[in-house]
Amino acid sequence: KMADVLSNRNSCVVITSPRDANEASGNTKQPASNEVVVLREPPAHIRAEFQGKLGRDMIEIRVLCVSLNFRDIVHKNYLKPSNLPFIPCSDCVGLVTSIGSDVKSFSIGDRACPLFFPYWKDRRPDTAKTLRGALGGKNVLEGGMKQGVLRTRFRCRAQEAVKIPTYLTDAEASTLPCAGVTAWSALMGYETLPDDINLSQSTPNANHKRLEGKVVLVQGTGAVSMFALQFAKALGARVIATSSSNVKLQIAKKMGADLCINYKTIKKWGKQASLATIKKFGRTALNAGADLIVEVGGAGTISESLDAVRIGGVISMVGNLSGRSGEIKRLDRIFYKAVRIQGVVVGHKKGFLDMLQVMESHRINPVVGQIYPISKAAKAFSGDSTGATYKAKVMMGNRVIRVSDSLKGRRMDSRVESRVRSML
Repeated sequence: KMADVLSNRNSCVVITSPRDANEASGNTKQPASNEVVVLREPPAHIRAEFQGKLGRDMIEIRVLCVSLNFRDIVHKNYLKPSNLPFIPCSDCVGLVTSIGSDVKSFSIGDRACPLFFPYWKDRRPDTAKTLRGALGGKNVLEGGMKQGVLRTRFRCRAQEAVKIPTYLTDAEASTLPCAGVTAWSALMGYETLPDDINLSQSTPNANHKRLEGKVVLVQGTGAVSMFALQFAKALGARVIATSSSNVKLQIAKKMGADLCINYKTIKKWGKQASLATIKKFGRTALNAGADLIVEVGGAGTISESLDAVRIGGVISMVGNLSGRSGEIKRLDRIFYKAVRIQGVVVGHKKGFLDMLQVMESHRINPVVGQIYPISKAAKAFSGDSTGATYKAKVMMGNRVIRVSDSLKGRRMDSRVESRVRSML
C-alpha cells in the first residue's frame, strides 16, 4: 500500500512487507521484516526491508507511535534530492521485542523511547561528537543525514534508549524524546547532579527547587511550550503564556497558566508581561519581569522577550519559528539587564530520566492533538504546524502517527485526543 501522495515535490511512501510470522509465533531470534515510511521523489519503488542479526548490545522495538516535530515538517519540504530516499522523524515509543545477549537494562515487553542524541549522556555538550547522530534529520555540525524512526521496527543500542512509565499512553510517550526533553532543558539547563547521588530520591528535592516561586514565560501553545507550561507549574513556578488566539489562551489557563497575553492584540506584550509581574505577582519595579523565558519565535520575538525578562533573568533560545534573521531592537538590553541567553538543542539522557521522574510523580500527560494511522502519514505531514486543528482553527500540541495498530491502542488514542477537545 502507498500513503497519500503529497502535492509537494517529496512524496511520503509506506514501504510494506508481509506480517512477521516470527513475532506472531513468539520467536524473537529470527530477523524480522520492517515497514518503513520514506520521503522520496515520485514515482515510488515499493520494496520490503529486512533486518539482519541483532547485535549483542542492541534492542529491537516494534514501533507503536511516532510524534512529529517542526523539524520533521521542515525536512519534508526542504530535503535535497541527494538526501532521498529518507526515513523521517526522531520521536517514537515502541515495545521491546528482541534484546542482545549482553543487554541487562531492558526486558522483552518493556516500552522504550530512543534518545534524540544517542551519544549525549549528561552535562553541557563540549564537542561536536556529543551532538552527532541526531535521529531523523541533518547533523548541522558535522553534516550528513541520519535515518529516522517512522517504521514498524527500529534498532539501537540499549544505552541509547530509556524505559517509559506505564501510566503514559503510546501516543503521549512518543512525544517525549524531542519536544519533552527540549522543554525540560529550557527550564532546567544541562547541568546535572553528581553521579554518586541517588536520582530517584534526591533529584526532585535537591535540583528542582530552583523554579519554586519563579516566573516563567512560554511563547505560544506548540508542543515544547505546552510541555514547559506543565513542567514549570509542577515545579512550583508561576507561568505567563502568550498566544495569538484567545481560544488557545483559554486552554493554557485550564492547564495552569497564571496569566495569559494575546500578542496579536497587545503588540508590546513584553512590557505588558513585565508590568503584570508587579500587579499580579507582587514584584517591585526593581525585580519586575520573568525569571526565565522559553523563546521559540527567534528573530521576530526576541526584542519583546528582552522587554519581558527581569534583570539577571534567562532566555532559553529553543527555536526560530518567526525566522532566522531580522532586526533586533535595543540589543544593549542584554548587557544592561545582565541577561543570560542560552541555546537549547533538545537534551541529554540524564535530563530525559530526570524529566520522566517528575512527570510520573506529578502524573503529567503530554498534550496530543491528533493521531493518524500510518497509512495516512502523508496527511500528518501536511500543513504548517505540528498541532491539531479543531474548531476556530485551533492547533494544539503534538501530531502523532500510530504505526502498530490495535483495538486497545485506538481506544487510548481516542481518549487522549478528547482531552484537548474537552478544553475547547
